[in-house]
Amino acid sequence: MNDLTWHKVPFTGTRARTGPATWGQRQVWRDIRQMPGGTPYNVACPLAVADGIGLDDVLELTAGLVGRHESLRTVFTDEGGGLVQRVLASGEVLVGVLDDPEADHEQVDALAARLRGADFDHAADAPFRAAVAARDGVPYAVVVCVTHLAADLLSTRLLAAELERMLRCRAEGAPLPEPAPAAQPLDVAAAEQSASGRRMESAALAHVRSTLSAFPRANFPRPAGPAQTPRYRQGGLGSYRAAAALDTLAGRYRVGSSTVALAAAAALLGAVTGRDEVGLLLVTGNRIPAELRHAVGTLTQDVPALIEVTGPAFSDVIRATWKSSVRAYRHGRFDPDKAWDIIDDIGEEKGGHPELRCFFNDFRTNSTPAIVPDARVASEFRWADGTDEDGITFFLEVGDTPGHPGAVLLSLCADTAYMPPDAIERYLWRFERLLVDQLSRDVQVARLGEYV
Repeated sequence: MNDLTWHKVPFTGTRARTGPATWGQRQVWRDIRQMPGGTPYNVACPLAVADGIGLDDVLELTAGLVGRHESLRTVFTDEGGGLVQRVLASGEVLVGVLDDPEADHEQVDALAARLRGADFDHAADAPFRAAVAARDGVPYAVVVCVTHLAADLLSTRLLAAELERMLRCRAEGAPLPEPAPAAQPLDVAAAEQSASGRRMESAALAHVRSTLSAFPRANFPRPAGPAQTPRYRQGGLGSYRAAAALDTLAGRYRVGSSTVALAAAAALLGAVTGRDEVGLLLVTGNRIPAELRHAVGTLTQDVPALIEVTGPAFSDVIRATWKSSVRAYRHGRFDPDKAWDIIDDIGEEKGGHPELRCFFNDFRTNSTPAIVPDARVASEFRWADGTDEDGITFFLEVGDTPGHPGAVLLSLCADTAYMPPDAIERYLWRFERLLVDQLSRDVQVARLGEYV
């Protein structure tokens, strides 16, 4: 990022304090330790800058944003007894500026990718950076970036929305908005260690044990063939049709559209693998309590769900998915180290770990489209960059499509030893087809083999 002009922006917070990490932070810390050294693990989100705002305004209000949220001024150390978080009362964050008179939104996307790819020193650096895109000295966009150890995706989106409101208020000469009331990470950690937190964890760990004990050893019974290079490929399908179908089917079956998406993911995975039940790790945001709804931190964890996909109709799979997913999402908060002790116990009892490499994540900002999707617009498939680093077997994500409100992005990353690239692309198109077909008839599970 040598073409950026970097500013060291001082921040000041209200207090400095130290305490144990939250369960979500410890989950990310486990993930980081399994990655090659120096691998970035960041979340970035762009936002627009209101007219009439100068660079000094952006730098000042960015510093104010950091001062508001303890998670953005926290460093982390592993002190043997566990991960410790230390909130700084003051310090500096880096804000880069890229001034290009011909810049466009693709330049903003490139800035976001560059920030996501820059590593943090978690023991020394404030876990927040930003980049400003400007034309002839006038800012038009900002990208905020936080290490995943300090904030999850929804938290980063909350930060971007808050900074955008702050910049708009400054442009309008209005008072800056107050941050929404929310627990800070050290408050979350204290609640987790309380008596009620321990009861919640006990129930969650019981769910982990009972569910993983019933999990298959592997959803995919055998490789489909030799792995390709790169081994892990990710395809994405932007679809108005799927968005419209998800919304309609959610209303028809009185569930969330995320439940319908998960049901489709599980049903088609069962059709691919030949299994009557599939085991998936669901990425849960864990924001049900009011004090966590607007919290900026790392709350996300992975919780197992065993989903029956026998049907006989897809509507039956939707109902079974609702039961399994609700049970899972209610038990999404627990000490990850204790969960791994349970996993190791199950592995010893059964001669191997249960399936832990298949995931589902719906990270849309709003599971119901803000506008009526235009289902007449053709869907578009694209490949993302692949990797040879050891990853997952199957990861289906449902997200927003930037620049296309009302569309949904279906993204599948898979191990080509189990799902070659043509199978990945076919799966996503069949996902859309299943949802659209379900609008006019109740698709029979026995016919799903025709879809894959």
